[in-house]
Amino acid sequence: MFAKDTIDYQKINSFTYDEEVTRAINLLYTDEMSLPTNVYKLIDVFTKFNVGFLLSRNGKVYSCRDARSQRYRLGHVGIPLFDELKSVVFKGITFRGKKVIFATHCRGHMRFDLKKLKKILNLCDLPVLMPEDELEFYYGVVLGTVNPVLIDLNSKGSMLHIFDKNLFVDVSKNPGTVMTNAGDHTWGIEFDPKQLLDLIQNKKIIDCASFDTDIKSYETSNCVNPKSIGIITGNGPDSGMALWRNINNYFVEYLGDHFLGDISLPKVHLISMPSLGMSMELDKRDDHTWREIEIVVRQFMDLDVELLTLACNTTHYYLNRIRELFERENRKFVSMPEETLHFIYSNEITELAVLGILFVADLKKYSAYSELATLDVENISVATMEKLYTLGYEVKKMKNPHGVASAFLQIIRNEVKSKNIILALTEFSLIYEGLKKKKSSDIVIIDTLSLYSQAIARKSLGI
Repeated sequence: MFAKDTIDYQKINSFTYDEEVTRAINLLYTDEMSLPTNVYKLIDVFTKFNVGFLLSRNGKVYSCRDARSQRYRLGHVGIPLFDELKSVVFKGITFRGKKVIFATHCRGHMRFDLKKLKKILNLCDLPVLMPEDELEFYYGVVLGTVNPVLIDLNSKGSMLHIFDKNLFVDVSKNPGTVMTNAGDHTWGIEFDPKQLLDLIQNKKIIDCASFDTDIKSYETSNCVNPKSIGIITGNGPDSGMALWRNINNYFVEYLGDHFLGDISLPKVHLISMPSLGMSMELDKRDDHTWREIEIVVRQFMDLDVELLTLACNTTHYYLNRIRELFERENRKFVSMPEETLHFIYSNEITELAVLGILFVADLKKYSAYSELATLDVENISVATMEKLYTLGYEVKKMKNPHGVASAFLQIIRNEVKSKNIILALTEFSLIYEGLKKKKSSDIVIIDTLSLYSQAIARKSLGI
């Protein structure tokens, strides 16, 4: 089914026997004198067939559940349950009275369907687990060290191996490997499951397992293969970088102890368009601003982008046009104002102030937040709005950040009366990042960029 010539690359590079032995010896603890015999056996078989693998050390592992929190891969301790290989040896009797011993293999988050195994092997009753003493006597393994290659080797190829077909369908795109024991409770081995078939002589690939109800939310295919994200920025570029940084931070928060580092993060495409700065004068440059946005949206349509985002409060004015242009069944545009409005309504906020440039804060024609006009919105003076407008330009210059922050705080404390303040300008969100610990306790800051980042992370993870 998966012949060697169908694999155009190895997920793990292969090395010579001597090189792999040297790597394994380097994994020995200070009180260990030599490699376990089973580790030597596995190195020999894998290198003989030129199959790439990685050995690792872990705490004592006796089951797939143990492995989930113990295996070491890519600098992280712990792997998703579906990336642990479950191997069990069964025995049964056919209707002709013949004794049958066979090994079954599936992903750790699945369980074997004994009725299917009975039917496939024409057994007179459901198969039963081989006792541990028999496993050790006949095949040199015990519970927690059942390894398909060792079983095949120690049975001289006579053992029938039944593989569940879902083992060869990638659950996670990265790294796309599975792990199991290396014939010892404290040794792990990682490899491409498709290449495992090259090492097994007597095998069948069938549908013989079903999903276990123990699967956790952080182990679903959505979480391990997050939707790809496109970020439009340029008004200014720091807004897009802040959005990306915040998205990553929320990934870490949502996945918690099950965050696997780089491979848990989404694929991200970012295009910075300096011309988006024209939106600061949107009423005078409407057509020209849209032309620039249209160009970049079309660029994202040719990329692997499932969630398109826009790191700018002002240009969400073009929400409907962007959606009409970009959205298809598997492509969505995420709206910052929509996520902000959802937060406001969910928290039953009725009285607030909107801080942003005039075209956003006035909640009129060019404002993507115009729906807020139905609430009790503070009428901030023209003089204050002009100060905010000037601050927006100062942040874009990326000079004197402390002076800008001080001016921002002064406006909030002295010229804004509302308890709830919406930061509807990404430049203000950048200032607020460094002021979160200094804000007044009686003021509720509603940071649109942070809400947006959180929503994007959730949508990417399928939460």
